[in-house]
Amino acid sequence: MTITPALALALALTLATGCSSAPGTPSGDGPLNGPDYSDAGSGNVCLPAKPGATVTFGGDELHNFGKKEVVVDSVRLAEPHGLRFAAAVLVPATTSFIGYDNHYPPSKFALASVGTGWQHRRPAVGATIAPQPANPKATHNLVLAIRVTGTSHVRMKGITVDYHVGGKKYRWHNVMGLSVETEKKACR
Repeated sequence: MTITPALALALALTLATGCSSAPGTPSGDGPLNGPDYSDAGSGNVCLPAKPGATVTFGGDELHNFGKKEVVVDSVRLAEPHGLRFAAAVLVPATTSFIGYDNHYPPSKFALASVGTGWQHRRPAVGATIAPQPANPKATHNLVLAIRVTGTSHVRMKGITVDYHVGGKKYRWHNVMGLSVETEKKACR
């Protein structure tokens, strides 16, 4: 079988969005999977942090491209090694995201990027996100607090968010993974 560029793209999109045909399994084609997420899981961020530290992972958005309200059911780390989920919040954003920081809560410098948004943060799990197709700049910055529990090969593949619209369940995967350098080596 010859894999053409079009077939390769179709396969990559299917794998990246987490589509599944198993009954009861969330679909990856929901309203949070906008055009920016076609290459889910393809990047990596490296942060220096000591074991026991809590880092900020805040470079992703949850934007509802649909026509109905989305409800976030769960947020979890994908394939974590030496990392533990601590918290997830949604921060209103219009121009910039908080990004990544080697401590949590984020530094004043990181918080400055979202103006007063941090003061209006809310827990991600249980949050509702209204449809936003008419305003692509108004979005929700997904910010996670992640605890470093390991000492070597500390990493995760990314973030998985399960959510629903009405009675239908969906799954969203982010683009970036995370590596944490726990020794005095520079992130590569």
